[in-house]
Amino acid sequence: MSVRVACVGIAVLDLVFRLPELPRAPKKHLARDLATVLGGMAANAAAAAARLGARACLVSRVGADPGGATLLAELEALGVDARAVERVAGLPTPVSAVLVDAAGERLLVNYADPRLLEEAPAPAEPLPGPVDAVLVDDRWPRAAVAALEAARARRVPGLADLDHPMVEPWAGRLLATASHLCFSRDGLERWTEARDPEAGLRAIAARSSAELAVTLGAEGVLVRTAHGFRHLPAFPVRAVDTLGAGDTFHGALATALGEGRPWEEALRFGAAAAAIRCTRPSGRTAFPTRAEVEALLGAQPEIDA
Repeated sequence: MSVRVACVGIAVLDLVFRLPELPRAPKKHLARDLATVLGGMAANAAAAAARLGARACLVSRVGADPGGATLLAELEALGVDARAVERVAGLPTPVSAVLVDAAGERLLVNYADPRLLEEAPAPAEPLPGPVDAVLVDDRWPRAAVAALEAARARRVPGLADLDHPMVEPWAGRLLATASHLCFSRDGLERWTEARDPEAGLRAIAARSSAELAVTLGAEGVLVRTAHGFRHLPAFPVRAVDTLGAGDTFHGALATALGEGRPWEEALRFGAAAAAIRCTRPSGRTAFPTRAEVEALLGAQPEIDA
């Protein structure tokens, strides 16, 4: 039976513009292509988990506007249970303008009204039913903490995907409650002001007993272990679009943790899913299947580093 993964946090409508190169000057730029796709850390993670065979649900808030309706339709098409997504009248659905160049690198500008998530209370029910793993992002602080506390009470993995700093008391409560923490490189620096990833993870370890890791893009993943630090190399692929790769990583990671995989094995599974995601343009077909991830894992044995 497939595992049940609850993802808590932001859902975004991404407007993806494709250009030969990212803009370097403030002038008019003409895109070669435009796509409207699902975005947002928690929403993309839920879609990735569903594509991998998990029973994924999303806990979020969107506007009662056309953008919110589009997001809900996308979630349904991707197999995500969106019944716990609240539509809020009078507030806009989060939107991002994303510029992607020929090498797959992207520049992103996001707007989310702080009243929608950042300042919003936690839902009355932090988790919609039984779950095997919980993933939260840092965009809806009160809901994230409530979901992680529920995960701890149920003795299931509680993973936090951290990219933006949170204010107190939510930051401290999140660090104290999560069982697993995985930062982006920039996110770790924002949380700790340490430019060196090892120093950043040490700073977090002083505040949290969770399993710790930081993603380093094409350089792989750095994991804090009982004996120091271990580097998990990235999978070599030709990237065409890096948008959503980190979210896909975390959705796959949560799925693997829900299946009971050890931390480093779960991180490797997430890295393989993210690598495949980078080889495809954003959209519904960008999320890899379990067969594709397992094939890449089998073709690329882990290298100690």
